[in-house]
Amino acid sequence: MPKKLTNEDLEALKLWLTEHEVHYKNLNRDASDAVLVVNLLKKIHPKLIDLHNYPSRNNTQLKINNWETLNLKVLSKLGLQQSKTMLEKLAKGTIGAIEALLNDIMLMEKANRARGDKRDDEQEQLWSENDDLMMVTVNKKIGDAIIQVPQKMILYSIYEQVVRKSQAKDIYLSASQQKITHLENVLKLKTERIEELCTQLAKVSVRSLMKQHNLETSSSNSALPTETLNNNNDNNNDQSNLRTRRTITINAESSSYSSPTNTTKRTGHSQIPKRVKSPTSQAYQPVIPSPSATIQSIKSSPFL
Repeated sequence: MPKKLTNEDLEALKLWLTEHEVHYKNLNRDASDAVLVVNLLKKIHPKLIDLHNYPSRNNTQLKINNWETLNLKVLSKLGLQQSKTMLEKLAKGTIGAIEALLNDIMLMEKANRARGDKRDDEQEQLWSENDDLMMVTVNKKIGDAIIQVPQKMILYSIYEQVVRKSQAKDIYLSASQQKITHLENVLKLKTERIEELCTQLAKVSVRSLMKQHNLETSSSNSALPTETLNNNNDNNNDQSNLRTRRTITINAESSSYSSPTNTTKRTGHSQIPKRVKSPTSQAYQPVIPSPSATIQSIKSSPFL
């Protein structure tokens, strides 16, 4: 059940709403979609409220959705979390529900304001107890009028000390910035050098690969003529051996024509020695027997 307010509480609540410029005709009906409360909390806690999350609603369920969003994102953080039953009563416009919630918000805002004023008083007391500070009254022109305004002042020696510290920090920051710039330049040069060395390394690698390829190609080409030359030498040796054999055979046959035991081919009433065809060569000349030697060989033949 929502808290029942007295007439004095209701009057104080109306004055508080008027101070915050909250206008309404029927408070329960106008605040049923939570938009009125959202706009009020936006003035008190602007960082907690996103107005686009709370559009105007006409359906009861959609109004409950607005209240649930407000309860989760805002009221729970302020220590004013409401129950589900209370949210349904707020969405339905139940009499006394919205007044109780607004009264809690009013009390919280007044308590925060009182604590804020207390902190301001403590700060003023701290300033007054500090011997380095003093309050003076200065004339300040506002519009056409000149009024006297209290202003806090400090000793000039303290001001000089603060300025010196500030200048020392500026010098340190400047030196640090120069170091950073120098290191950036060194890093840039190192990067360029690394890229240059990588390019040179790539070129050397390409040259090495090309040289190796050329060596392999030249070795394969030189092996082929050597093999061909060896084959030619073998062929020349075979031809020389063949010529030698042929020369020996021809010489043997030539000597057989002059021997009485040589066999001759009989043809009719005469025997004609068999001629052997000699190979064409400038170094070899065939030996042809004379006619008298041939006739003598025929007469001496045992076949006659």
